[in-house]
Amino acid sequence: MDSIVISVIIPIYNVERYVERCIRSIMNQTYTDGVECIIVNDCTQDNSMQIVEKLILEYKGSIRFKLIHHEYNRGLAAARNTGLTACTGDYIIHIDSDDYCELDMLEKMYKKALEEDADVVIADYWESFLDKEIYRSQVVPLEKKEYAEAFLQGVMVPAVWNKLIRRSLLIENKLNSVEGIDMGEDTVLMHRLFFYVHKVVHLPMAFVHYVRYNSNSYCWNMSRKSLCDMLAGEKILVDFYSRFITTDNNIRAVVYRLRMQNQIPLLLHSKGQLQKKWNSLYSDIKMIDILRFYPLGAGTIILLLAKMNMLPVLNGLSFIQHRLLHPKRKYSVYAE
Repeated sequence: MDSIVISVIIPIYNVERYVERCIRSIMNQTYTDGVECIIVNDCTQDNSMQIVEKLILEYKGSIRFKLIHHEYNRGLAAARNTGLTACTGDYIIHIDSDDYCELDMLEKMYKKALEEDADVVIADYWESFLDKEIYRSQVVPLEKKEYAEAFLQGVMVPAVWNKLIRRSLLIENKLNSVEGIDMGEDTVLMHRLFFYVHKVVHLPMAFVHYVRYNSNSYCWNMSRKSLCDMLAGEKILVDFYSRFITTDNNIRAVVYRLRMQNQIPLLLHSKGQLQKKWNSLYSDIKMIDILRFYPLGAGTIILLLAKMNMLPVLNGLSFIQHRLLHPKRKYSVYAE
């Protein structure tokens, strides 16, 4: 039996409209020798797994499929961890089950990994809407110390699905997703992973179509739990980076920027006492810190209004902006 060189991990939960397209985009890859695909059923409530099982039953190719079923719904992070525990490949890639891939993804990314002896290969991606697709180029800094800032700037997306990752790097550093954190779970993982990487290379080609029209996805629904997940993820990263903050001023800037980026959605999706409570979590951040560490823009205005305790003004501007930009989309605001 040939050894496994690539493991593809796909969590499944309520994606019956999209899952066939996703699985077929893996089955039809141009590179399939030594590839395994681990599908984790997180107790989906629709027909997703019936579709998956039928596809695998009919499949005649060389990819080895493994189906794993959770006994109860544990969330996206747990599903990713289950897949990681079960996989055996030299490299892994996570694919979300509502997304889909170009058919030469594994071939091109694995070839690049071998040529460069890379820990991580980062590819560009397509952001897919119902009426258009936008090509998203990635910018990978030359210096390791700049990786975290690149994530925060958005020039390098902190997602798992456009990265082929050396599995041993995750195992040796005990890196996995944090079970229970399902909003931003990949951000928490990527910041920690890129602290340990030795070689990251960029492949300037887009493979994954990142679907932005699945109304059931975590990113579409900003629930109260999503906001609490962001807070929990922030604490993990602040604790992680704080071990190095006294010796690295760059890390200090990263921590400030990371916290302020989280503060903005917490303020925009809360009101009343809850909004005041969440705002107080950032009372140590001074106005000069906002001007120094946060890029000038709408976010800066939000942070400054909050710092001046002008929350009613902030809320009014936020409401007007949302009605202008997203008139048909529900906007969730939570209170105690």
